[in-house]
Amino acid sequence: MPRALEALYLKPLRREAEYGVPSCDLQLRSYSVRNLEFFCDFALRAAYYLGLPAYGPVPLPRMVQRWTVPKSTFIFKKSQENFERITLRRLIQIRDGHPETVQIWLAFLQKHAYYGIGMKANVWEFSKLEVGKEMDKSVEQTEKLLEDKWEHLGYVERRPEHQKSKTPRERLPAAEDLEEYLASERRRIAGGRNLWVHKNQGQDEEIPQVVFSGIQPTGIPHLGNYLGALREWKRLQDTAHPDTKLLFCIADLHAITVPRPAEELYEHRMHLMAVLRAMGLDENRSTIFFQSAVPYHTDLQWILSCTASMGYLSRMTQWKSKLQLSDNTTMDDPAVKKSLKHGLFSYPILQAADILIHRATHVPVGDDQRQHLEFSRECVTNFNSTYKTDCLVAPQTIVSTSRRIMSLTKPQQKMSKSDPSPKSRILITDSPDEIRKKIRGATTDSLAGVSYDPQTRPGVANLIEILSGFDPERRSPQVLAQQMEEGYKITDLKEAVTKVVCDELAEVRERYQLYVSQNDQLREYAAVGNQKATESAKKTMELVNEAVGLGPLR
Repeated sequence: MPRALEALYLKPLRREAEYGVPSCDLQLRSYSVRNLEFFCDFALRAAYYLGLPAYGPVPLPRMVQRWTVPKSTFIFKKSQENFERITLRRLIQIRDGHPETVQIWLAFLQKHAYYGIGMKANVWEFSKLEVGKEMDKSVEQTEKLLEDKWEHLGYVERRPEHQKSKTPRERLPAAEDLEEYLASERRRIAGGRNLWVHKNQGQDEEIPQVVFSGIQPTGIPHLGNYLGALREWKRLQDTAHPDTKLLFCIADLHAITVPRPAEELYEHRMHLMAVLRAMGLDENRSTIFFQSAVPYHTDLQWILSCTASMGYLSRMTQWKSKLQLSDNTTMDDPAVKKSLKHGLFSYPILQAADILIHRATHVPVGDDQRQHLEFSRECVTNFNSTYKTDCLVAPQTIVSTSRRIMSLTKPQQKMSKSDPSPKSRILITDSPDEIRKKIRGATTDSLAGVSYDPQTRPGVANLIEILSGFDPERRSPQVLAQQMEEGYKITDLKEAVTKVVCDELAEVRERYQLYVSQNDQLREYAAVGNQKATESAKKTMELVNEAVGLGPLR
């Protein structure tokens, strides 16, 4: 492929360096042009995937080696054979790269080394000059000597003792947040742009915190939805700073990736709106809206899809789990070609548009949604790099403290509304008698006593997880299990779980029954949220259209 065409082909993936400081020089060598060009393209794509500003490949002078080998003992021209070997070389340079990210890149290339390719890397390390520290020490020693001399002249300078201002160190994230923390730090240090500030008309404008989250209207929420999302939304509303903007979306467009009757979807949308009202979400503090009522979501989805990678989408696990396929399934699988729909495949792009259209800075997610949030950041990087803008903001993760609630009948599987057995889940609208029957019939084991072991005792561990989720003291499952070891039976555990669940859901159930019968108020409530969300999305869409070239004619 010609170099000009290859550069044009890789242009949408290129990361621009901010400072231009060299971090690594990688020299690739081979006797084959084809192998060399292929591996250069592979190395560049790997660097772009890690967010490293890579430049090259730059052709280096060829290395030509010639030698003569005698074919026989007679010294004649015809008894000699001449050989020539030409080594081709290419140089790829990484700039503004974090050393840790560069090492990951080199290790990846070494692991997937291509035959006939030699690699030689020079990694640049930068350290602070120690001369300044030595000069500071010499100044302090000089001041002490001068103090003694000044005393002979009857003058002593009374200086206050130097007190070092101890600034509190930045709080490191918990162990479960370490992967997310390292990913964000790599992007920031490796030449990434400031994701909290965007430039508007030559001035730096600080972006306020915006929290966004969404839930699909697929029926009455169950216990897992309540602990993992709905209750967290209420806590965010009660504890967030007054200047923090809260947006909660009923993702009805995502719900139609699996076809369902129109009347059923409409009822689910209204029921979910009643549930959110029953949870205590205030329209004056939080913006609750229907995704389908804000057309800017799908507008941004199309623009993001023009810079999104098909390879990245094919590696997402959402469509594989929906089709009940293994994580190793590829696009070449006949079952995928037969059953995969475009809406389900491009689901992550619409989810990224939901977040980015409101310039969300924080998104509360569970463990199963981290991959989608990482894809949203990838969309931000691709768009901002392609159009040389900062109008889209990369969101940060708010990790939910609640654990995943499993099915009551199949504790190895997640609690889900799609399970054919209604006994597998507890709906937040269930009566106390229904809750008691479902918990009493929950799958456990025949072992005596209570212990927390998700591997060998998943049913018992799931009940302890539920008890921990509703515990007012917020004790961990391990602590609760230790306090139950002596003389505690599984029946006692089920009774304790039944009590805390019924007590907390009683008020929510009563409010839900009140709001679900007030359709007019629900429609007014939704109209207010839809209007606020439309105004919020319109501002972002104007910036995006201007960056792309779709702004108003001038």
